[in-house]
Amino acid sequence: MFLNKIKNLNFRSGDNSVYYLLVLFCILLPFQFALNPKAGVDLAIVRVFIPVLFLIWLFTLLKNKASIPKKNTLTFLFAAFLFIATVSLVFSSNLDWSLRKLAFLFSILPIYLIASSVLITPDRRRSIITALISSGAILALLAIFQFTAQFIFGIDAVYGFLANSISPFFLGNSFSKAVLAYPSWLVNANGITYMRAIAIFPDPHMLSYYFGLLIPWSIVLWSDSKKHSHWFFFTTLLLIIGDICTFTRGGYIALITGSLAVLPLVSRATMQKIMLAIITLILFFTIAPHSPVASRFSSSFDVTEGSNIGRLSNWQQAILIIKNHPLGVGIGMYSLAVDPKAAYRQPIYAHNLYLDIAAELGLLAMLILVAILLFTFAYFWSAARTNPFFIAGVSSVTIFAIHSLVETPLYSVHILSLICLIIALSVGIKKYEKK
Repeated sequence: MFLNKIKNLNFRSGDNSVYYLLVLFCILLPFQFALNPKAGVDLAIVRVFIPVLFLIWLFTLLKNKASIPKKNTLTFLFAAFLFIATVSLVFSSNLDWSLRKLAFLFSILPIYLIASSVLITPDRRRSIITALISSGAILALLAIFQFTAQFIFGIDAVYGFLANSISPFFLGNSFSKAVLAYPSWLVNANGITYMRAIAIFPDPHMLSYYFGLLIPWSIVLWSDSKKHSHWFFFTTLLLIIGDICTFTRGGYIALITGSLAVLPLVSRATMQKIMLAIITLILFFTIAPHSPVASRFSSSFDVTEGSNIGRLSNWQQAILIIKNHPLGVGIGMYSLAVDPKAAYRQPIYAHNLYLDIAAELGLLAMLILVAILLFTFAYFWSAARTNPFFIAGVSSVTIFAIHSLVETPLYSVHILSLICLIIALSVGIKKYEKK
């Protein structure tokens, strides 16, 4: 039915055509592939889809003599962030690298503007979330199958298949080589090496982000859906198991924090269920005998653990750069500020979204990011008082904010697109309520 609607799009119908294409975008988001227009350049298909959709959106506005949405705090903040990112070119020591990073932001962030103007009714918001959750559940099923396959075919066979047959297609030739040169696909727990769930993503960290942002929405739809509760129970289960299989400690902590954040918004009975679930999860993570998940989670609080020492060192390094360059070193220049001989795709970053942005774009850009998250959180919180559906928004934004303390998803086509859509949902709330 949905595909038939796509085939019969009529651009005279105003933003209906944009809406259907936006739903299609949400379905395809986790399964996008990369184009290789020339050697050394990988172009994710999303970076083509969004600009084309943006042009169609502008066309429908002009066709219907509608005005571009204005007077919106979040839109102003997004514009200010892009302006500062553009101005940061002045500080760049490698203009080519900086222009590529800037082009990335300009090719992804318009999805926020499109979605915030289209998702202004409850049915549309629910349909978009359903599309995201359904495609996310399929992705989780792939991740669980990939994780389980190592116990059947062996780690080497699964690793080789993903490295040689899957990653080049979905990530692109150059990016795939960079991922394999600095792999995070394997983890050692209790002296045993495991291959983490990555599915068709570049690394388990971004996959955990993706699942974490969707889990609260899936739970809410499961709780209030009358016709499809079984499906949303299934999607919730898949997303949670998929997230656990990534062995991403930041994702685990973010999920727990996101659950705690909504306690003031739920009934006493629901609060007790959430607390019981959190306690059960923590006990499973900490005391389960010989559990690799428990080993990973407990190591989050071990300051002598290797990756934790590395992150603390990265944070100290980033703080020093910020202290010496409060206006930033230029977009995409963090790696060169750390190592002047670094390659373009060498994964040198602060492992903290806020520190990375402050180091590259300056403290003002970091404060703008925090303001975007706070305003989004406030909009969802206000709406959740009267509509439980938006409790998921409170939790989802919290998960993103907390997980970003230990990772940097700014240049992930999957995560940046998804968080922009979620932020746009909060804008749609205010527009619909005013009407």
